[in-house]
Amino acid sequence: MKSASFQNLHTPRLALRQLRAEDAPLYYSRLFGDARVARGMLWTPHPDPAASAERLQAILARYAAPDFYRWGIALAQTDELIGIISLERLDLHRNCCSFAYMLGVDFWGFGYAAEALRAVLCFAFDVLQLDEVAADHFADNPASGRAMQKAGMQCCGTVLKKYEKDGVWHDAVCYRITRQQFAAAMIPQ
Repeated sequence: MKSASFQNLHTPRLALRQLRAEDAPLYYSRLFGDARVARGMLWTPHPDPAASAERLQAILARYAAPDFYRWGIALAQTDELIGIISLERLDLHRNCCSFAYMLGVDFWGFGYAAEALRAVLCFAFDVLQLDEVAADHFADNPASGRAMQKAGMQCCGTVLKKYEKDGVWHDAVCYRITRQQFAAAMIPQ
């Protein structure tokens, strides 16, 4: 893995950028305060805007650290925050990582997750020179898997009862992609 500082990323419809303090209202209302978004995640909704603002401030402080890669997903035309995506669990020994993402409910079903994921995978493979990126999702959230498939990832199995949330065990559907697979998938058909 090569070390690289945070970089803003752009797609035709999206700007992937550092989160900012002024994102706090949408960070809460669209993401961390919405139980529908939390349903497919390990966390529970934040109780109020102040809790989200506090969490956001902690995230902003982490941008000064090397190897911290969390992007706010914003609409390119308006710079309006609609989600977040991040590279997680960077493993220098295996030269791989995982990722996490979420979008506000009003932005589900438009291909934004796959579009943002492709941009982050380009960064992971081209800039960081990682060999593999993997992730999983709750089995009862197949839309997340469809976004991974659209970004070129391949399903590699299901882990039964991997995650416990609120006393309920959830199976996890696992996906992965290597640098070579991503390069082949990005070749125009």
